[in-house]
Amino acid sequence: MANALTQYFMNHFDTQEGQTKLAAVAQAFVRDKLRENSFARRILPPQQVSQSDMQVSVNHDTLVYIDYIEPNSRAMSLTFRGQPTARFISGEKYEIPLFTISSERFEKTEQELLAYRYPITKVIEDNSVRDIQEIEDHRFLVYVEAAVAATGNIVRGEQATEDAALNGAGNGLRGTIQRSDFIELCKVLDGSRRRLDKILICETDFDDIMSWTIEDFGDDVQGKVTIEGFKYDTIFGRKIVRTVKTDILAPGNIYGFCSPEWLGKFLILNNTRFFLDKEVNLIWWQAYEDIGMGIGNVASIAKLELYNGQGGADDSSDTLIAEADVGTQVFNQAGAGVTFPTVNQF
Repeated sequence: MANALTQYFMNHFDTQEGQTKLAAVAQAFVRDKLRENSFARRILPPQQVSQSDMQVSVNHDTLVYIDYIEPNSRAMSLTFRGQPTARFISGEKYEIPLFTISSERFEKTEQELLAYRYPITKVIEDNSVRDIQEIEDHRFLVYVEAAVAATGNIVRGEQATEDAALNGAGNGLRGTIQRSDFIELCKVLDGSRRRLDKILICETDFDDIMSWTIEDFGDDVQGKVTIEGFKYDTIFGRKIVRTVKTDILAPGNIYGFCSPEWLGKFLILNNTRFFLDKEVNLIWWQAYEDIGMGIGNVASIAKLELYNGQGGADDSSDTLIAEADVGTQVFNQAGAGVTFPTVNQF
């Protein structure tokens, strides 16, 4: 894939046929990566919709999808002459608005592209796919946070609870994940005639599991965890969705979800598309997609907080970063000229 895309870029970009083939190859490459990397898609598997499935909103010019919620019902015991209670039913429904997520418009001159010794697909992957999937996950967590704020389905970790009792809430201390914390999170949904199906956790919180003792794991698992780390995809029978995006999912915030049929929908109107063009010697490209997300049952989400309340400088917070700040975190310092070795070290 990488070799093919690079070849079309460098050898066939000046022809209409080459541009068409390049866009098709890039579109497939981008779309596949999105399915693999977005944690929102692992919790709410996307489903394809078409224009015929959409409605025009009466409030704005955006297309919306009307999703129906199962009506409540009950049964009763009767005598042979009894009659059941009559009730006129109505199906609850809600709108899922569609929106676009786009990458930046990337530009490069044809001559400068020749200076790169790695395939141009690497640039597309790093600058387009990653940015789109991060905004996808950020928007998903915006809805999730609003859901738990509305229901109050929030539990506090064992260490954070003890810390609050001793030192008061909001002192900035965060506990590590305990076995009992997962159990309490599961109980929030399991105790309301639903079942927690998936747990979303960032890698830094998940690493705390490796500090559990033989009393938590037992002899067999403890030995494997010490040598290989915790490599299981489930814990207590619940699927684990792990993410390294700690700038989006702040450490100390862990979420539990029911299975998708109890939760909501992730809709795709237009799969990730790749558009590129050339103006004289300037090559530019842009990726975008049209999607929608909806939480139809807000009671199907629960949250575990490992901190004891907001107020301290080191206190994890459920406040998400602004969308404009997503993806701006840079770990290397090459832009500031900090690389090694430098010339004066020789």
